[in-house]
Amino acid sequence: MEILVGGHLLIDYYAHTLALDELRKALAAAPFTDAALVSARNQTMTDLSLAGDHALLGALVDHIFAHAVSDGTELAMLGHASHLYSRGVTLYQQLAAVRGDFEGALAAPANPASAARFNSAAVNLQVFAQEAYAIQAEVTKLRDGVALLPYISPHPRQMDQPADSWDWGNRLLGRRTDAFVRNLARLAKNSPTRAFAFGALSSYCANVAGSAYLGNVVGGPRRSHRFRDRVARNSVGTWLARQYPSLPTLGTIAQNVRFGTAKNPTLPPGVGQLLNDALKATFDLSRTPPPPDLQLGYGRLVQHLQLLDDFVLPPIPLAPSDVWAAQLYGDPASPPPSLRVQDTGFSGDPDGGVTYTGNLPGDSQPGQSDSSGGSTICGIIMAILIIVDLVQAFVQCIVQWAKKQTCTFWDNMLLKKLWEKDPPDPRTPPGPPEDPGTNSAQLTAMAASDEVLQLIGALYDIHGQIWEALDRTNHFLALHGLTYPGYLIDLPVYKQFTSVPASTEWPHRPVTDPISSYHLYPSSPLEHPTAKTSSFTASATPDAFLTLSASEVALPLWRQIAYGVTDTQNFDMDADRDFRYPCWADKSINFDPVNVQVLAYGDQ
Repeated sequence: MEILVGGHLLIDYYAHTLALDELRKALAAAPFTDAALVSARNQTMTDLSLAGDHALLGALVDHIFAHAVSDGTELAMLGHASHLYSRGVTLYQQLAAVRGDFEGALAAPANPASAARFNSAAVNLQVFAQEAYAIQAEVTKLRDGVALLPYISPHPRQMDQPADSWDWGNRLLGRRTDAFVRNLARLAKNSPTRAFAFGALSSYCANVAGSAYLGNVVGGPRRSHRFRDRVARNSVGTWLARQYPSLPTLGTIAQNVRFGTAKNPTLPPGVGQLLNDALKATFDLSRTPPPPDLQLGYGRLVQHLQLLDDFVLPPIPLAPSDVWAAQLYGDPASPPPSLRVQDTGFSGDPDGGVTYTGNLPGDSQPGQSDSSGGSTICGIIMAILIIVDLVQAFVQCIVQWAKKQTCTFWDNMLLKKLWEKDPPDPRTPPGPPEDPGTNSAQLTAMAASDEVLQLIGALYDIHGQIWEALDRTNHFLALHGLTYPGYLIDLPVYKQFTSVPASTEWPHRPVTDPISSYHLYPSSPLEHPTAKTSSFTASATPDAFLTLSASEVALPLWRQIAYGVTDTQNFDMDADRDFRYPCWADKSINFDPVNVQVLAYGDQ
């Protein structure tokens, strides 16, 4: 039977990092009087002091397994997105330099250095257009690939696959979860491995509580609403990062859990052996797929953390310098024309103009435009078409401007008609850069032309469009669960996941068309039996599950491990039926009601 892999991540990196720190503080503050507990706590605190990096790695153990069994599609797409975004930022910075040189040279044409500065800017603008043109096909390819969300695959339970065929990413979350954590603690023999085991305990307990929170705000578990769950997970992580500014960045987390060399991160041998030993002690491996390549998963984990830190929005572009701003914007009754198409989607698709959030100002709920529709994405394509056309016109006009002549091509170029019809897709790239060879006299003549003033305004307009394209690209990638929302967290489509809704009866069954509607709370029928009374009150924020994780799951489990006793259950880390629901089996998830069978402690 086919094993579907990918997409099985529960709470995110930020939440795991914070949950570990909260558990450490809760353990340090616990009012223990029993000598055995005090001794065990002293040992744990020493281990965390000596090997805190191993503890953090342990807190991400579920992500190691998820990456190990993944087919690599998500990481490849994220890497491609990071590369293209970096090129977009570079283009943005290049245009800033070109604008500065043009404005400075044309503002002081008599300066002996201005002609050379202008010529250099003219060449650089042409190079800029070539590089912008070259990127558009890759942007389109990335957009079309990400829009299908191929990296978030169905849960095997939702496919009615028997548990023995589940991949290790999902198995670790829904079978013998408590036992695995106990075996890690029992088999750890030194500070690094004991710290790792403590981090894994934190990971388990944080998932038990955190997934229950996600189920409430999503309207159902990951298996039923995997796209919506992914955006919720990243939104919760972003909210926590903003609420707790002392949390390290994802890039810093990558550095903190990196072992080996910078180019070749290597899972510590003791940790790798501990994990394999714990798997053997916990599961009957004759009934499971082969254990995953944990070194592969670890390497991908580090790479994923690094890539997620790459999507930084640059500052908004500076307006033209004073001398040009006064001419461009000095008459409010006659503003300069904008190079923005009104009936074309910002991605370059003729789908109509797009509203950034899809909502009217002040709307608190996600709207239809918050979906994954193509018109809301990667607006750099539209900006590229304008850039290429503008630069082609500019090169042909320099000579006429220098002779104090009106540029006829400028009057008839596409830009004069751009807001009246859909832009064509240029079939040929811009030609090789040409040095205009403008001298001081020509520059002085050129500086007085109306078209040069229009050029300066147009470059500023395009600069703003590229910034908006980068901003919208961030929104597109976050909306598709590939990256975190970051500074976009207050948009309704993300903010909805940072507060438990008033009506918390769930889980809802899968919706008919999830790719088009995962931004909306599901309206599908409830799955029976429904979850028990929620552990979260209405309007509870994401930090609510941190208290549950530390006080009601982690500390009691740590005490039992310290005492060497066992009387708990294996809790389902997916929290299908809310907080601390045991691992369970079913005949078919499509039955109504679902035939829920709570598993005995030794069942797998």
